[in-house]
This record gives sequence, C-alpha cells and structure tokens, in this order.
Amino acid sequence: MNIVVANSVGVDQNGYHIVHVPSRWSLGVKNHTNCGYYPWELAYTSSLLKRETDHRVKFLDGILNGWDYATYFAQLEKEQPDWLIMESSSRTWGEDKRLALAAKKEFGTRVIFTGQHPMARPGEVSQVADHVCLGEYEFTVLDIIRGKPAARLPGVYPNERAGLIDVNALPFPEDSDVSRMDYHEPNCVYRQIQMYGSRGCPRRCNFCAAATLYYDELNWRPRDVKDVVREIATLHEKYPEMEGAFFDEEAHNIRPRYNIALAQAIRSEGLSHLKYEAMCEYASLDPEAMREMKQAGYYKIRFGIETGSDAVAKSMTLGKKHDLNKMWNMLRVGKDIGLMFYGTISVGGMGSSEDEDKKTIDLVYDLTRLGLLDEVQVSINTPQPGTDFYESVKAKGWLKEIKSYDDFDGNGQVCVNYPHYPAEKIQASFKAALAAFDSGRKKARSASLKSELENSLTSITTGNRVLTLRSVRTWMISILLDALKIKTGHPTDLLGQNIIQDQFKKHPAVRVTYSYGEGFFSPEQFPSELENKIRQTAYDWVIVPMANRHVEGYANALGVAQRLGATRLLGVFADGSSRELT
Repeated sequence: MNIVVANSVGVDQNGYHIVHVPSRWSLGVKNHTNCGYYPWELAYTSSLLKRETDHRVKFLDGILNGWDYATYFAQLEKEQPDWLIMESSSRTWGEDKRLALAAKKEFGTRVIFTGQHPMARPGEVSQVADHVCLGEYEFTVLDIIRGKPAARLPGVYPNERAGLIDVNALPFPEDSDVSRMDYHEPNCVYRQIQMYGSRGCPRRCNFCAAATLYYDELNWRPRDVKDVVREIATLHEKYPEMEGAFFDEEAHNIRPRYNIALAQAIRSEGLSHLKYEAMCEYASLDPEAMREMKQAGYYKIRFGIETGSDAVAKSMTLGKKHDLNKMWNMLRVGKDIGLMFYGTISVGGMGSSEDEDKKTIDLVYDLTRLGLLDEVQVSINTPQPGTDFYESVKAKGWLKEIKSYDDFDGNGQVCVNYPHYPAEKIQASFKAALAAFDSGRKKARSASLKSELENSLTSITTGNRVLTLRSVRTWMISILLDALKIKTGHPTDLLGQNIIQDQFKKHPAVRVTYSYGEGFFSPEQFPSELENKIRQTAYDWVIVPMANRHVEGYANALGVAQRLGATRLLGVFADGSSRELT
C-alpha cells in the first residue's frame, strides 16, 4: 500500500501562509512566514510506520514547502495514496478537509484525521474521515494500518481514547523524506534542530489543547537520557552544520534530576560544544539544574509567563505553574550564570479585564527594562474548540460569532467578547504588550547595542545612502537607526509595513519611511512601483537586521533587499555584529 503522512496545507485560499502547531495555536500570516515548526507527532508516526510495516510510506509537509491546495493535490497525484494521515487544527481545517475530500474522490484514498480540531469535533470530521484518532495517536494509527478492527480500537472515535504511550518505544522521528535542518524557529540564535526530551504536562491550563485533547490527564514522561543523547549525536553526524538543539516539548524541566542527568550525559558524550535551548516551566526551574544545563551548552530557557495577574492565573487554571516570586528569583539566578530568557504571555484569557491585563503589560516592561527577559511572544488567548476555555466562554455567551474556523487564529484574532472587556480593548492590550516589550528592551539594550553597532558598522561611512529593512522588532530597529545616523552623519531611510509609519515617521534618525503594506517581506509580493521608486535613490547600502546570526528564516527579506539596487548588502545581528552579504 501507498501511505502518505501529511502535514497541513501551507497556504490557504486567502493567501495566508500557515504557522502550524496543532497542539498549541496555529496561525496565518500574509506573504510569507519565516517560522517553521517540525510536526513532531506526525513525524514520529511516519517513522513508526516505516519501522513496523512493509508499506511504502511517504511524508509530505505542505507547511514547510508553502504548498497551496493545488500544489499539494499535484503531490498527492504523484503518490496515489491508499491512506492519507493528517493532523489538523481548527485554523487549517477548511483547507485540510478540501484536500482530503479530493484525495478520496480522485484516488479512492482512505483518510485518518487527528489533531486539535478532529479531537474537538470528531463527529463533524467523521463526515470526511474514515477514522478519527483521539489522544496520542502514533500507535493507534499503526494498529489501523495493520488492519486491526477500528470499531474495537481504543483511541478511534467513537471509542474511548487510548492510554498514554511509552515515549521510549518510538523510533527517532522522520528525517528522510524531509530534512530536520529545514525547520527553523527564527528566535533560535544558532542553527538548531527541534527535538523532544519528554512528553506531557502535569498542569491543565484551560486554554491548552495539548493538556485537554492530546492527553486529557496530568502526566509527564521523559525519554531515556541515553536515547536523547544518541539522537543529538546522530543528527550532528548527519548535519555537520547543526549548531545545537531546541527542546520544544510542553515542559522540558519538570524533574530537575532528569535535567541534571541529561546535561551531564551531554557533557560526557562530548556534545557540550553545541548550543541548546528548551521550553520549560519557570515554577520548576532549579538553580542546580540550571547551572548543570549551562555547563552542558544550554544558553536559553523559554517558559510561559502567561499572565502577571494572580486573579487571571486562577481563572486560567494555571495552578502551581503560576508563582511570580519564583519567576523573579529564577530569572536573577539564570542571569547570574549567563542564560538568556524567552517568555510567552497572552491577553484576553479567562478572568481578564483591561486592568488585570495591564498588570501583565507592566510585568513585561519591568522584566525587559531590567534585562531579565530577552525575548517575548505575545498572543491573544484563543479559545480553541475542545479546550476548557472554549467550553467556558461558549457556556457564558462570550464567544464571538465565528464566520469560519479560520477565525481561531493565534495571530491577533479575538474570538471572545466579554461584557466588561470588548474585543477592541483586548486588541489594544495586545498592541500595548508588544510596545511594552519594545520600550523595555530598548531601555535595557540601547547603550550597549549602540556602542557595539558603532564598532561593528565600520563599512558605513559619512555620506552613505542607507536603507534599512524593518525585519526585526522595533526596539532593535530604533537603536540601529541611531547608530547609522552617527556613522553617516544624517538620517537614513526605512522600509517596512504600514504599521511603522506612525512610529517612525517622526523618528529623528529617519529621513523617509517606505511602506509595502502588510505581512512579511516577500520578493514575489513586493510592489513593483515601490521597487522602482526605491531603486531611483541608488542606495549605497541596504541593511537587513536579523534576530540570529545564521540567516535562516530571512531568505525572503534578503530576496527583497537584493532587488532594491543597492551597491552592497549588510546583515546586522542582535548581538551588534554585522556581516556583508552576497
């Protein structure tokens, strides 16, 4: 049999490029996305089927390749699948459903759906799928493919869900039909492969699809330390360009003794020259474990702050995950040993109000201005169907009228409308949180980064005509513009989205702002009239600022920069260094 394991359609009918994380939040962005998450559970399913069956198994990733429906269908036509296995979210359901129905009609394909939306709406999805898998699905899919009667299989709707799997019984995930090096998260400073040292979470935050739908019980299961280290070594041997790993599971650090053992094993195997970061829970951070992790090559810890309000934390059922005093203490310990920190927050969650979300905004500013928080991810808390949050707001009549499942988008959409906190106020809090980060980060980094840039930008000289692309957060852009004014002796020019106009048109280091519209930079979508206008200035330099030094994720910005007719192209990095690019 021909079996296709397929990640979702990458570009929807409206031209939005999808960032797909079904167990968290999926979202769409205009023009292009520079962020690609490795679809780990699908990837484990693919490698498991390849190990345990003799069928022809092919892994396809429409997200990674940016395939729209027509392009994806052409790929399926080549494969002629007997089975199609897809993991879908509410945000991607419309396009995934369309593709699956076409495969069933044209090739007689049998379809297995799983993921956040199928688990939340199994009856609806069963109108399309031959089978809907509930919970952790790797071994359930294997049983179906082996021909076991689905009507009696736990984990297949309408049966009860299967039990939690043994994560140590899985092979390494898919790395033959796709390359794991091709997936990049732009906030990774180094070229890091996404990995998973554990699975599960001992918390049940009300907005979390993983806790509610994938597990539905409190749990945390670490992989065997030796197996994790063997995977790191195997990947590094295959990809010499690999600079490290990003452990992107729900919580990498629930047991400090595990992190200590893993860190020591990394060192003993001679892999501490690589760089590691991990998605953690700050309430479980431990000083001894952090020191061991730092010695093993860990350089950054990510964690969910979620909220700066005790009242909202209670309504969001964060439980022991929420302990702001512990967070402050662990950040100070981590900074003393040289770690970076990345925090995720949301506004508009259950129990929130304008005043309570202001506490979160103020917390972000304080953490960044003091240099304790290096990066932030701000989201509007989205009640994904099937989560406890969704059921609560639906029961209270606070769910907005949803036109389509596309509205369940983690990129600035508001799906709730509280009587005391309307959607437009939540949007304003979202923007204020991002502005608070930029303001605090600029305050913390302005003097040091400006000095580093003045020493680094040696090729920029007095009188040079310079155009900077707004390809990173505005705090870095503002500092860079100040440094360029000193180097050139005059204000320079800036190219970015519409939203930069109000912020930068009166900036003392800016002469002209050009706007290309909305979304990310894209050579294919860049307006030709604007390109011609910019080329007439005949810039000496076009500068592309980047959040990392390895340039991954900035291909589209560089593509635009190369079209603008400048004599030379310069990459400028968040550590203040720069490099001329070709």
